[in-house]
Amino acid sequence: MNIRIGDMVRFLTEKLEGKVTAIVDHSTVNVYVDEYGFEIPASVNDLVVIRTDFEKAPLSGQAVPGQKAVPTVSSDTIYLALVPDNFHNLTESRYDLYVVNDTEQTCLFSVSFCKDNQYTGILAGNCSPDSTCPIGTYSLKEIDTNIKSINIQAIFFRKGKTALKKAVETEIKINPPMLCKSGSYKHSRWFEKISILKPLEQKHLIITEEINEKELEEAIKEKKTAEKPAPSRNSRPTNSNLIEIDLHCRELLETTAGMDNKDILEYQLETFRKTMEEYKLRRGQKIVFIHGKGDGILRQRIQWELQTKYKRHHHQDASFKQYGYGATLVTIK
Repeated sequence: MNIRIGDMVRFLTEKLEGKVTAIVDHSTVNVYVDEYGFEIPASVNDLVVIRTDFEKAPLSGQAVPGQKAVPTVSSDTIYLALVPDNFHNLTESRYDLYVVNDTEQTCLFSVSFCKDNQYTGILAGNCSPDSTCPIGTYSLKEIDTNIKSINIQAIFFRKGKTALKKAVETEIKINPPMLCKSGSYKHSRWFEKISILKPLEQKHLIITEEINEKELEEAIKEKKTAEKPAPSRNSRPTNSNLIEIDLHCRELLETTAGMDNKDILEYQLETFRKTMEEYKLRRGQKIVFIHGKGDGILRQRIQWELQTKYKRHHHQDASFKQYGYGATLVTIK
């Protein structure tokens, strides 16, 4: 097998490209597809390398080896990173804050929290090139109460001949409702868990909303409501021990206006997860997830989640005569 972590690959059977993020075994790798924002397992026989991007040896302070990294081309900037310790319950999670130095120079930085126009110094130090430095860990309540915004100042240095890089001073407002939305998070090459990365340089900066207490309460209420299982309007009982869940977007959504492929895929997967959570204790229950053949992404994501998050349950292709190649049968164990 000539495919390595960091290689840019193209699928032979689908119109997709991505970057190899992990070697699963001698015949399978994980590929991060940027179009969808997900990793998917793929057979090496279904991939062709279109570009190799060898990574440098790890530097002191970098993310630990062996994590699920998503190598990317350097954006030559620094970030504030927010990493939840419990992605499945964002309202109760604690959040690790980091300075991320995605440049080739050493970053000398200071971090201050602002509340009521008063600044409190939190941390100062050096961050090596292409590495991270922890700021601290905070609950959502602490962020909402004590951290209205975060001020970060940074200058850059590299010994010897070098191109000068402008100093950075940025104040980023923290929006708690945004932290409660799962769609705000993505994989990155610095952290094993998914995170929010907020660029600090003006050319990269995206303006965020002010903190709104009413909005926060609505986000928490929405999260709690979502955790209560509710019958899906697209579920069809076929007999006493078998139900069908049609994951086609036309069955799940009244309209897809304003949604891109990634948004639709995440909605389909969320329906799959809610169904699995609802029936995971009902031993012997059979569930047919109708995903269709399509470009295969939804099927591969469901297969990956069944092999990782729900591996104690049995799954197989559903009846070919009834569903063709477009459905997966799960038996709850």
